Amino acid sequence: MNHLKRIFIASVTLLAMACNNTPKQSSISGEIKNLPKEVTEVVLRTPSQIKKIKIENGVFRDTINVDAKFCFIQIGQFQKTLFLDKETQLEISIDANDYDNSLVYSGHGKRANNYLNKREIYTQEIFEKIDSINSLEPDGFKDFKLNMVGNIEALFKEYADINPYIIKTEKENLEFFVKNLEQQYNAMNGIGGEFKKGDVSPEFNNYENYKGGKTSLKDLRGNYVYIDVWATWCGPCKVEIPYLKKLEEKFHKKNIKFVSISVDSKNAKETWKKMIQEKEMGGIQLFANGDQEFTTAYNVTGIPRFILLDTEGKIISANAPRPSSDQINDLLNSLP
Repeated sequence: MNHLKRIFIASVTLLAMACNNTPKQSSISGEIKNLPKEVTEVVLRTPSQIKKIKIENGVFRDTINVDAKFCFIQIGQFQKTLFLDKETQLEISIDANDYDNSLVYSGHGKRANNYLNKREIYTQEIFEKIDSINSLEPDGFKDFKLNMVGNIEALFKEYADINPYIIKTEKENLEFFVKNLEQQYNAMNGIGGEFKKGDVSPEFNNYENYKGGKTSLKDLRGNYVYIDVWATWCGPCKVEIPYLKKLEEKFHKKNIKFVSISVDSKNAKETWKKMIQEKEMGGIQLFANGDQEFTTAYNVTGIPRFILLDTEGKIISANAPRPSSDQINDLLNSLP
């Protein structure tokens, strides 16, 4: 998943944390059908704490001291943004076999959270189509933006009766979202950006290689290089890992090096090594160790970010399609 989703969700959390109302008691409960045995708890993240709620026989219930805050709920691989206030008595019904289509909210607070769910479903559809969106002609992209903004503003009107703080925050986030959508489109199409197709790529130097030693970009000359900028804490990055592995297997006979650059903090090196081992990640695994020169040069504002270079170290795409997209197969197949 690309950086837009992270920016959109992260900005919700940051803005929510600015709300300093006195915490009050609210409650959250739910029933989960077909729950995998390995999932034993609900994780509720608020701006001030991470609360783990035990699941017994598919049922969970707890109270939480929070008022007018955006929070995140996680049940296994399922994650959703919630809005909780002092009057929330939210009940959740869900089937683990089909999280997205089975989710039902009831109780006090359902309307605000139904809004957030609808908006997230809509923006998720955009994230899944981002490569096609970035391939639009300028007029088509402009029409897409107008239509997208109109659809989200229609949701604002439909849910005009929910907490005003939600709509205020969402309107601010919509501005961020559109701005970053434009920035990504421009970068992908070489519009007004510093780097475009054919430019010499910025370098990275002496990054720690998981298999030993140090690796620099210049060491890879003579190969096409598909770079994945990622981190162990990044959910969308981890979603792309199995697709990246399949991509490497599919093109293993082609002159392409698959390079993953971790931008984790320096103290996360062991976590990085452990994840590579556990997920059996292939390719060339590098650790930036806090160096930001390469990512700053490419104006990486969110991850995962993918970059494709030619055999001479020149840019083919400064914002290449992600491994899970159909477009990346066509692009790599087109290489000599």
